[in-house]
Amino acid sequence: MSLFYNFISKVGKLGIHQLSKKALPQTSGSLQLKGLKETVKIYRDHWGIPHIYANNLDDLLFAQGFVHAQDRFWQMELSRRTATGTLSEAFGRDALDLDITSRTLGFKRVGKKDIPLLSPKTRQLMEAHIAGINAYLKQYKDQLPIEFTLTQVTPKKWTLEDSMAYSRLMAWQMSHGWHSTWVRQQIVEKIGEERAAELDIHYSKDNPSIVPKGIEVNNLDKSTIFNATQHPFLQQNGGSNSWAISPQKSTTNHALLCNDPHLGLTAPAIWYENHLYCPEYHATGISVAGFPLVVIGHNEHVGWGITLAFTDCEDLFIEKFKNDGSYKYQVGKDWKKAKVKKEKIRVKGEEEVHVEKVIITRHGPIISNMLEKTEQRVALQSMALQQPAQLMQAWWQINTARNWTDFVHGVSFLDAPQFNLTYADTKGNVGYWLTGKVPIRKSGNGKLPIVGWTGEGDWVGIVPFSEMPHSLNPAKGYVLTANNKVVGDDYPHYLGDAWMNGYRAKRLENLIEEKSKVSVNDCRQLQMDLYCIPGKAFADIYKKLYNELQVKEATFPKALYLLAHWDGYLTKESIGGCIYKITRYFLSRNILEEAVGEKLTKNILGRGINPPLNTGNEYFGHDATTILRMLEQEDNWWIQQAGGKADLLLRSLQQAMKWLEDHLGSKISNWQWGSVRQLTFAHSLGIRKPLDTVFNIGPFAIGGDGDTPWQVGNVNGEIENDSLNSSSYRMILDMGNFENSLAVMPPGQSGHIDTEHYSDQIEMWLSGQLRPMLWSREQVMAYSEELLELI
Repeated sequence: MSLFYNFISKVGKLGIHQLSKKALPQTSGSLQLKGLKETVKIYRDHWGIPHIYANNLDDLLFAQGFVHAQDRFWQMELSRRTATGTLSEAFGRDALDLDITSRTLGFKRVGKKDIPLLSPKTRQLMEAHIAGINAYLKQYKDQLPIEFTLTQVTPKKWTLEDSMAYSRLMAWQMSHGWHSTWVRQQIVEKIGEERAAELDIHYSKDNPSIVPKGIEVNNLDKSTIFNATQHPFLQQNGGSNSWAISPQKSTTNHALLCNDPHLGLTAPAIWYENHLYCPEYHATGISVAGFPLVVIGHNEHVGWGITLAFTDCEDLFIEKFKNDGSYKYQVGKDWKKAKVKKEKIRVKGEEEVHVEKVIITRHGPIISNMLEKTEQRVALQSMALQQPAQLMQAWWQINTARNWTDFVHGVSFLDAPQFNLTYADTKGNVGYWLTGKVPIRKSGNGKLPIVGWTGEGDWVGIVPFSEMPHSLNPAKGYVLTANNKVVGDDYPHYLGDAWMNGYRAKRLENLIEEKSKVSVNDCRQLQMDLYCIPGKAFADIYKKLYNELQVKEATFPKALYLLAHWDGYLTKESIGGCIYKITRYFLSRNILEEAVGEKLTKNILGRGINPPLNTGNEYFGHDATTILRMLEQEDNWWIQQAGGKADLLLRSLQQAMKWLEDHLGSKISNWQWGSVRQLTFAHSLGIRKPLDTVFNIGPFAIGGDGDTPWQVGNVNGEIENDSLNSSSYRMILDMGNFENSLAVMPPGQSGHIDTEHYSDQIEMWLSGQLRPMLWSREQVMAYSEELLELI
């Protein structure tokens, strides 16, 4: 990599931009491409979003693959290399650990087995999309994005194996269960089960669940219920905000559907927005570059949104192997030979190929190399790595659904990951379904690693699809999901307990309940809300302490007063909110570090075990609930071992003041949250200087945290971190008139640094503005700025 950075220093920032401009793709005029049946028209609007019009489905998805590659091929190249474990081939030994992880989990290996399971229709869709990607590579082989020039990476043809591996990577990244299991095990080993239980994830009884009864269906005729739950296929089956408002509670007298998926903010955006039309299919919304169709959006009849469900669909098993090199492991009283895959990894700059032996048991691959300091053989069983997987079939059925029955049929194919899917249609129905297969365990709940050889914790079935939590036209007039608890405690199946803490859901529920009717503008304000429920609860604790102590020391009054009287709104200008966040940081550490150590404290606060692929774990955000509960308890052991309640609160505040003085100066007026919480849209090449100034966008002062509806979460457990999770897309659908629908996607549509569309949606996003989500041909023409015809 040193040669690479020497090259960069010679080329210079200006030279990079000049080279980048030469690599910009053609977006107007005409191009002749082999593989098309008829001419396709691609209109680019004011924000660079393509609106693709074709005469048949194959040409439409061919063109979608082509524009994906035009705007995002460097991003796509990194994604497929991550999924196939071939980063080292391009970037050297620095990427080897990540390749080993990818090969161990087997995204390519498992994805390849999915190919024979594709239906003729879904295979046709995939291959048309891939043909478009490869048409781009052929057309622009000497005009690739600047990143390829700088890294001297030569891309290969895109294959079906690449797409399937990538789909498995995405499914695994959005699945949950095993990270908190491993963290919980470390806590138990450190302090014992009794103390560890006090740190465990506990959902507040004051925060809402999505479907308290598990299933609620209203205003639907019996034939539709039968079709939705008794389809022949179903007999074979066992972090974000989204809500849908019914016509009765909407000012439009039609359903509204809103979604803002919270993910890592990067340059370019994780999503790619596109509008797709042919006589057979018409949909608009966001896609993933390298994968066809629309992931979140609407067609002519229905709209849908997604949040992560956080159901527990992954377990860790401790396997017992013989020590004779035979790779035999115990199953009951017998010994079974594990599968051993020799994964050959080429490393740039090295003649010798790295060979990684991947050991696979009946539960799944041994992932001990992904864990810190363990001699145990730990196997991961994950629904995201099981067969069969029919992700493409699911999205095709959802994309083409005409009603609730069609939608549910599509949802039934989503084996993994585990999503909360919200639904609305043009007939006025709103609904919800929890997707993803959930295991039924022989015994136990998988919250700690399971002894692998007894069979006691084995998966013996899955929760039947018809019994998965779902709701249609709920009596309260809306569906709301915010990664919160899905069902009440009397639901008959175990779904896990690793939901996020529910404060965002509680705040959104309060705001919706305050209104007799909800408007589009109300939905926009909900997406931008920065009220922090746990923060205000902490402030009230300090207010009580302030009143009791009547503090007179010169070092305390103003900071303590501002914290005690803070209104709970965590805006970027908030001083009281800033004092709260830094005080909570030290409060958490003062309670935890003495007992469990610094490293495990960071895991308890949410830092991921395997950061390159998973930056966080399921404990993220639960320290707020845990510490508030501890502070309410008289003589709590954790509080007492940290010095007692009053001393702990004041000491944490003093440490926060010292940190703020050191970093922002002695003037309290400078202690604004936005001076600490800084957001940068980071590019893959911007992790090192001097390329950060070329590719990264930011930093920007921003408000919010993991508990505000406009979530701006920091999962690494540190105060300063410009790599944040937030709303990667905001969408508001008016199901009565799609031309009134709105959206915004930061930082912009393009992956090319020398186009305005690399960053032209950031200011809109920061200020809460939305742009039209174009739908009709007339609306598209009105906003169209470029036309490219593919001949």
